[in-house]
Amino acid sequence: MHSERHYLVREILRGMPAAESEFLRAFREAFEQGNRAWNAGDLKTAYATLPDQLEYRLAPAWPEARVLRTRDEVIEFFESLQETFPDARTASHEYLEGKHGIVVAGFRVTGTGRASGVEAEMEIWQVWETRDQDGLTVTAVREFTDRREALEAAGLSE
Repeated sequence: MHSERHYLVREILRGMPAAESEFLRAFREAFEQGNRAWNAGDLKTAYATLPDQLEYRLAPAWPEARVLRTRDEVIEFFESLQETFPDARTASHEYLEGKHGIVVAGFRVTGTGRASGVEAEMEIWQVWETRDQDGLTVTAVREFTDRREALEAAGLSE
């Protein structure tokens, strides 16, 4: 009986998410606040916490994907995207903490082309690098369309 109960407890705990660190909780809250603004079309508020200078590597799947070097370039890129996909939204967020201030954020992006009327959907996995865990000072963001690639880039595994 005791070993059966121990097995059941172990199986229940295996399905439960690990306790969220204070750093990951703070990141998630800041990310979700920015995401609410992004989904409302307010890109200046969405990216307000980014530093003036950073390295933001867009996923190759984005139109005109490239490396953005400033907060203003990030805002301009996504404003341009909103012109093409005015109803672009993100949902289904997942957050994984790596070492030394690294977080992987995964989500789905959906939108309908303004001119074509075609609905589009893709999965984006971002690897966020921060300088200090207390201030959440972002130094780089790298985007991927493959979860495994993002986890490897963050030094994590499945």
